[in-house]
Amino acid sequence: MHFDLFTLGVIGAAIGIAISMSFTLLGLVLRGLPALRIWVIAFWVLTAAALAQGLNEDGSMLSTIVGGGMIALANALMLMGIAIHLRYPLRWRWPMAVVGLFLANQISVYLSPPSQTVSALMFGAYSLVWDLWMIWVLLWRSPRDMRNTCGFTALIFAIDAVFYLLRSVVVLFPERFASTALDDLLTTWNYLFGILSSFLLSTGFTLMLAERLTLDLRRLAHTDGLTGLLNRGALIEAGLRLVDACRARGQACCVLMFDLDNFKAINDGWGHAAGDAVLNHFVEVIRDTGLAQGALFARYGGEEFVLVLPAIDPAQAGAMAERMRAAVAARSALFHGRPINITTSVGGAAAVDANFEQLVSAADVALYRAKRQGRNQVAWNPGGAVASVVP
Repeated sequence: MHFDLFTLGVIGAAIGIAISMSFTLLGLVLRGLPALRIWVIAFWVLTAAALAQGLNEDGSMLSTIVGGGMIALANALMLMGIAIHLRYPLRWRWPMAVVGLFLANQISVYLSPPSQTVSALMFGAYSLVWDLWMIWVLLWRSPRDMRNTCGFTALIFAIDAVFYLLRSVVVLFPERFASTALDDLLTTWNYLFGILSSFLLSTGFTLMLAERLTLDLRRLAHTDGLTGLLNRGALIEAGLRLVDACRARGQACCVLMFDLDNFKAINDGWGHAAGDAVLNHFVEVIRDTGLAQGALFARYGGEEFVLVLPAIDPAQAGAMAERMRAAVAARSALFHGRPINITTSVGGAAAVDANFEQLVSAADVALYRAKRQGRNQVAWNPGGAVASVVP
């Protein structure tokens, strides 16, 4: 089946507009996704570039400078959208510098047209730069849990790179490939591939967005909205696995339960906003004391927090609990520049042969003993491996 260039241009423009419209509508539904907004602009710019080049392909300013410049800009926008989506810190100035370089080259091409061979090779080289750059970000700067969709999108750019490499080979060796099936195929697919790649890219970006939303929802389901710590459900799920693993290796595991002393008085006297600031301050202080790798730190509920310390010597756990208690008492929380003095009571339990539920229950009993004995102290369950530690 043979299509003339005008028909291919009309089909490409229609598909480009449809993709741009669908991404625009998607952006209206999925607000708060900066990468999606950038990709929306990229697809509109790419559609406008196709129209500019399709209206006039004889080397005019419209096709050479305007159309070529918009293609470069669309590539830059796609690259930055990918970087932002993957939370890779790529500065705008680098892709925009490449856009400026390409635009300067297109102006020189317009003012002093090179041979068709040189022109095709230059455009292919720029296309390869964008393709390889985006492949590198997608494959080497993507988080592990997003590798599948990033790999699919990288494959599309890889196919595009192979296409332009083949075109360059045909252009470099016209005497060998002129009027061959490969030459005819690449000439026709120069237009069809642009249509197909736009469709595949829209699919790849949509899959990346869906995976990001799924991961974010999964993380929110396991995260406390105020402090960013694990929530109670996530703590129980991870704690069961962690304690069982330590018990299987014959290693002691420790659970520390914290309760902020007189927290209700802070909420009543300062307001709930101050209470939230105090909770975040407490989390910051505990983290600043230095948490061992593999430790689980979670908000257990209200002003209660749990810290699970795997494979730790009980005496070391006791010293750590006391150090954390003292650090909380020594650092006041600030709310609108005013200090709020806080203290914490700590209950601890450590054992080799106990399961997670038993350790949490034992730490809870010790916590309430610490509060009954006057607060701002560390108490250990009498049945635990560590003797009571009271300042």
